[in-house]
Amino acid sequence: MTALSLLTPIPQQLDQIVKDGMPGVEMHVGDRDYAKGNAPHNGRVRVGSITKSFVAVTVLQLVGEGKVELDGPVNRYVPRITDSRITVRHVLQHTSGLPDYAIAIGVRKIEDVRNRYFEPYELLEAGLRQPVTGQPGEKFGYSNTNYVTAGLLVQKVTGRPLAEEVQRRVIDKAHLRDTYWPAQGERGIRGRHARGYVLSDMLDPKSKVVDATELDPSSAWAAGALVSTPRDVAEFYETLLQGGLLARPQLDEMRRTIPIDDRTAVGLGLESTKLSCGGVYWGHTGAIQGFSSFGAATDDGRDTAVTATAMLGTYGDPQRTLKQMLDVVDTALCK
Repeated sequence: MTALSLLTPIPQQLDQIVKDGMPGVEMHVGDRDYAKGNAPHNGRVRVGSITKSFVAVTVLQLVGEGKVELDGPVNRYVPRITDSRITVRHVLQHTSGLPDYAIAIGVRKIEDVRNRYFEPYELLEAGLRQPVTGQPGEKFGYSNTNYVTAGLLVQKVTGRPLAEEVQRRVIDKAHLRDTYWPAQGERGIRGRHARGYVLSDMLDPKSKVVDATELDPSSAWAAGALVSTPRDVAEFYETLLQGGLLARPQLDEMRRTIPIDDRTAVGLGLESTKLSCGGVYWGHTGAIQGFSSFGAATDDGRDTAVTATAMLGTYGDPQRTLKQMLDVVDTALCK
């Protein structure tokens, strides 16, 4: 983050993101909504891995109710995980060593997953067929398989679908009016929304750009299926930090972090990032075919969320776009 970025008003920063190639960008800051390019004000988007925060809250509520042991073996709840050294905490903090299923099921090419429905155990099995990435507790290694495991844990313990538990325990409790878990087989986005775009082959920068708005999100499931709006995402993180979703012991556990780099640390479905004006914000990033999102809030009640209507790398330099989006989040929380 540069001093120049802080001095640049948010609308101009969003204009620059669109000028540099993104089809659109929408943002919520405090009580204001911004929209540029093809994005409507506070339109619904697929928020990708921001879903992980919702699932982590659900698991930690079960911990608070005495139904799940945070430092107990996860295979007590998901027996297919055969390594009894892997704990629930390891899964939520991406320190389990479980390999990622995503490339194995074909998500790099949207047409291989756009119209295909995946059962959650298919995702888990695809991940478990890959080589482990480390020993339990050894190191951070981001893996979507961790949150498929967490989702299966919720279903085993509650006896109810994950979508229903997230709706009841998180979405309804935080009074999020525009957030929902897509129904089985649902490929569109309800209500007002932008079109989202992605490369037809996400690992080939020369492949053609395609419209990714219609998509069966079952390939993401507990790792990234939610649909929301910037306003709801910002409200979710603020409500969480203010104690509206978890009791203090579980919120404290969620915020126990390990460093990823010199600016970012990861807790349980929650990341902390240093602000240029001092302190940190708490939130998560989210990427799924068609959309790239960031949601954040601070302990003193500032909140924001921003979404671009393409995956990073679809248009222009992904590192430049990533920095621009992080910079505008920093501006929103430091102004």
